[in-house]
Amino acid sequence: MSNRIDLFQPEQNDLAVPAANVVVFLNGVLCPALEVLEIVRSGSPDFSSAKLTYNPAALSEKEVKSIGQIQAQFYPGAEICIGQYYNASPPSAVIQTHPIFVGQIETIDSELSDEGENVEIFASDCSVNLKRTIVHGRYVSDIDASARFLIGLDPVFNEDAAPNASASPAQFSGKSCRVFAADQSYSAYWNYAEIIDYLLCLYSQTNQLTRPPLELLYALTDNQTAAELDLTGLNVLQALHQCCERVGLSFRFEPIISSGRATAAIEFYKPEAARTVELELQSKGQRLCISKTNVAAFSSRKDFWPVTHRYIGLGDMKVFEATFDLVKAWDPAAESTNFDEFSPSSNPQFYQVRDVYRKWCLNEAGQYSGEPYNRGPAFDFSQIFGTDDFLHRSRRFHPALTTDLQGRSLGYFLEVSYNDGEHWWQYLYAFDNLLSECGIWLSSDRLDLNTWIAILKGVLKFRITCSVVSDERLSCEIADGPVGVASPRLKILVSL
Repeated sequence: MSNRIDLFQPEQNDLAVPAANVVVFLNGVLCPALEVLEIVRSGSPDFSSAKLTYNPAALSEKEVKSIGQIQAQFYPGAEICIGQYYNASPPSAVIQTHPIFVGQIETIDSELSDEGENVEIFASDCSVNLKRTIVHGRYVSDIDASARFLIGLDPVFNEDAAPNASASPAQFSGKSCRVFAADQSYSAYWNYAEIIDYLLCLYSQTNQLTRPPLELLYALTDNQTAAELDLTGLNVLQALHQCCERVGLSFRFEPIISSGRATAAIEFYKPEAARTVELELQSKGQRLCISKTNVAAFSSRKDFWPVTHRYIGLGDMKVFEATFDLVKAWDPAAESTNFDEFSPSSNPQFYQVRDVYRKWCLNEAGQYSGEPYNRGPAFDFSQIFGTDDFLHRSRRFHPALTTDLQGRSLGYFLEVSYNDGEHWWQYLYAFDNLLSECGIWLSSDRLDLNTWIAILKGVLKFRITCSVVSDERLSCEIADGPVGVASPRLKILVSL
């Protein structure tokens, strides 16, 4: 006796969505010449795709195009939307469409033979754009709550188990999300929801992909704090997979209507909560049994797109030498005219006024711009670095790049002015170079007489010639194909 049960049912050959019930839009415009052959709805790794053909039956004789004209109209990268139309207000007749596929043209196969012309178009969803986008550099929060992109820093989240996320969201090109912190003393730990939101916000185009609310990501990831996560050199899909694997999530792309137009949304879900479908296919030569075979047809083709590889070689951080004017880095309320008060050998409470008249800084992070210092805006490195892409953060001075005849650095060349900058002399007394910010501290036991007289007159100034490390790395880019065309370009990072 056998427990086997064979199930029999009528043969089903009809499409799940009849072709006559769908319409195709090309770049948002109805395109009756395109006929849908196949729509594949899938998740990772292939995601969704569609196959269409050019059918001029719905066109007048004057509107029919040649193969050359077809290829010009249906170019790679053009937006394709397939919608199923329905009556939105029965019993009246109000026709509307619901998107069942949104993507872009990837491949056009054209054939001209004695049987006529045949054009087939293959379209993929927005996953292909994320697959071609490489995660590199860091978007870092600046003092004005904006974000700047620094290619020289690697995207390592919670590096060395230390927090490196900005304390609050930053703005970048009209979008808002949490980014990397410029200063770890004002940072927070990343969690996986914020990393996913960072990737979707900064590495995808807003008009192509709708990302879920951050509150929903918090709920799906149980607000888990992320362990150290290095995403350097991965494409965005790979980076999202790494995040999702750690919290037991998966994702797919779904067509939706947003702001009156069809677009794609990324949908995150827990795989164990999804419905499982088992596919069965008998081996060739066996007698067909419907309980063992539920696959009616199968075909597969893999195309290699002619991708341009754009190699980006990254070297050391750029270092610039300049002469920097320093500002007073102490509270003016602590100033006085008592000479002995500002010497450690004559004032037991010297620690209370140790910075007065002695600490001179660049104010690169803007820490001396507000009360009680009021030393003006943060130092602007744009003229020195040659770019506006830098952070107003704490740095430090390094020895000058200029060398003597023996090839040794000239070190830190500190100059003093006793007449409000009219003339400058080399400062010949002891001073310390600060390690936590760009600045110096006069370390002599007692300030020299010329310096004290200039203090009393209010005309003392300092400047220093040395070097500062920028936020960019030395880089070189080489491409092995065309770069100014519509074909995709794949970035490959090479650290030197």
